[in-house]
Amino acid sequence: MRSVSLTTVLASLAASALTTAAWSQCDVTPPSGTLTLDNNQCGATPDANGGCNASPAVFSDLGSIGSGATMTVAGKMGLYIPSGATTYTTRDLDWYLVSAPAGTLQVSLTTQNSGATGQLPNSIIFIKKNVGADPCLGNFDVGFQSTACPHVQSITAAAGTHMIVVTVPFDTTAGTTTAQACGTYLMTLTHTPLQFAVCGTSTESCTAAHSTGGCNLPGCCDQVCSFNPLCCDIAWDQGCVDTAVDQCGLFIYSCAPPAGAPANDCAISSQLITVGQQNVIANNQNAGTDGPGPVASACAAAMGKDLWYTIKAPGNGALTLTTCPTGDATTDTVIEVYGLGLDPVMTASRAQSLPDLFIGCVDDTCGIVAGPSAFTLIDAVQDEFYLVRIGGWYDETAGGANTADVFAVTVETSFEYVVFTTGSQHYIVASGANTNLGLSSGCVSATLTQRWLAQPFSVPSTSASWDVKRITAKGFVPAGTTNANLNYTVWRRNSGNPAPVAADQLVAGSVAFPVPYDNAADDAATASHDIVTNFSLNSGDYYLTVYGSSDGCPTTLSNFAWFISAWEGINLIDAQGAHTWRSATFPTPGFARYTLPAQYVQQPNADPNDLYNTAFDIFGAPTAAPSCPADFNNDGVRNGLDLTVMLSSWGTPAGDVNGDGTTNGLDLTVLLSGWGNCPG
Repeated sequence: MRSVSLTTVLASLAASALTTAAWSQCDVTPPSGTLTLDNNQCGATPDANGGCNASPAVFSDLGSIGSGATMTVAGKMGLYIPSGATTYTTRDLDWYLVSAPAGTLQVSLTTQNSGATGQLPNSIIFIKKNVGADPCLGNFDVGFQSTACPHVQSITAAAGTHMIVVTVPFDTTAGTTTAQACGTYLMTLTHTPLQFAVCGTSTESCTAAHSTGGCNLPGCCDQVCSFNPLCCDIAWDQGCVDTAVDQCGLFIYSCAPPAGAPANDCAISSQLITVGQQNVIANNQNAGTDGPGPVASACAAAMGKDLWYTIKAPGNGALTLTTCPTGDATTDTVIEVYGLGLDPVMTASRAQSLPDLFIGCVDDTCGIVAGPSAFTLIDAVQDEFYLVRIGGWYDETAGGANTADVFAVTVETSFEYVVFTTGSQHYIVASGANTNLGLSSGCVSATLTQRWLAQPFSVPSTSASWDVKRITAKGFVPAGTTNANLNYTVWRRNSGNPAPVAADQLVAGSVAFPVPYDNAADDAATASHDIVTNFSLNSGDYYLTVYGSSDGCPTTLSNFAWFISAWEGINLIDAQGAHTWRSATFPTPGFARYTLPAQYVQQPNADPNDLYNTAFDIFGAPTAAPSCPADFNNDGVRNGLDLTVMLSSWGTPAGDVNGDGTTNGLDLTVLLSGWGNCPG
């Protein structure tokens, strides 16, 4: 699948040690021979080196760097104000390609802010090694943000062409916008050849003994051979394999259950469980360890004495596994999850690929330091299986996996179905430049105290009603605003009244403003904001409003910029074209038709009618259809008492039994036609 946006990989962005560097370390003076490229300008539209964010993709090709050579490149990057806008809503990314011999390529970045008074406060370096004909395919190998100057990252790879991207965080919080404004930088590329040439050409596995020298991971190969040159000069024997596993964090699957080990001690003998299953007890007394170590699994927490479970997702949605209810400060669990697709069978051969199947892990997530954990897979796929590893944490500096914590906890599982989704959020094109644009929602000015949006959604008829448990709204907080809460309102949607009015309001609620997190499918980082809810909706058509708030409006401004361009949302189209419903104040004048200025358009490959679809997901659980519709007091008889309830609810959802969202003559027909004792 082609990746068209750098920000889809931001979920894997790792923060390096954040230390403030002295200004003397941040010299951007270009030495003789520095490349200064005409297409490397911050704020230019269209961006002539916009990489995979442009269509078609465009890069600055630096050519080749020689073995042991150094190359320097001067450029500009930062946040900028696109044409037609008034704030820093867009960031510049510079995308490079460079060819290098086998070896280590180091990228060193020094920066200067727009005022030439110091370094840019943050910089990001992405590197993707050995790209093919389409550099946009696949994930980055390195992605780090740092305040250090110089900011240094490196890769070790076989000969080939590598991609390098440099930028700043998309951070529009107060106090950083001008500091992150377009500044200058000096990028220094340094190549160091491998000590052992065979490491750049071998195609043999580093975890299997073979009769030739070297293996297919150049960095690990060079490291092992520097310890034992015979691994490259003669053959890669079992001793070389063992050294690679130990020194490089590689993984070889094996499981020899200790005496008295639980039946699900090995990944190849996991316990099959179902969502909501009761009395699933995880007791790792006498358990061994057969899962990947923290390096091989990409989990920051070391875990041992592990137990294995396989679970199937009953639908598309969020799958949660937790040891929180029965865990305490003496229960230090770590949870890892691996994707198995449609095949639940784990063999010893397949287990060798566990690092490649790894989805994620959690540690200490139940509010207790050195305590139990809970894992939520937010995008579980219907009918696919997931392998769950639960083990005890151990201190790598004090001992091995056999020192892991021992526990006995109940594993609880739950699932939130996707009631409605707009799909992922996408950037749009603003005056020729790609940008992630959000529509302001909240008290955004003295005259726009209820700047709300009304976004259409539908509740499926696969169930008579749904218990809505969570709304995930995608957006960001613009500079200069403060949000104490994130609020929601659900309105009835009907053709007789296109825009919501006060009488259409069904449900409203508020939560403390949530901590945002990443979803790799979105084009913007940390866009997802969870709103925990607890209300029911019948199948039918509705509008959703989400907005930020704080005390003191309009003295204190609040704003949740709700991202647009969600391609699976429901379009609002009238005779004049696509639009959205937006208010200034409510209920007067209320929601009115709104369109963006002409400089804001969809990507070339996107449907123009999707431009106004804000990005959100609604999660919940289907509820069983009532066995006796209109028996409101559940006494087994439909009679005058139920009629009183229905008539007093007329025109509201309270007495709705046919799922159209309101109590009317259709519901009365259901009641009267079933008058008397309920069936059974």
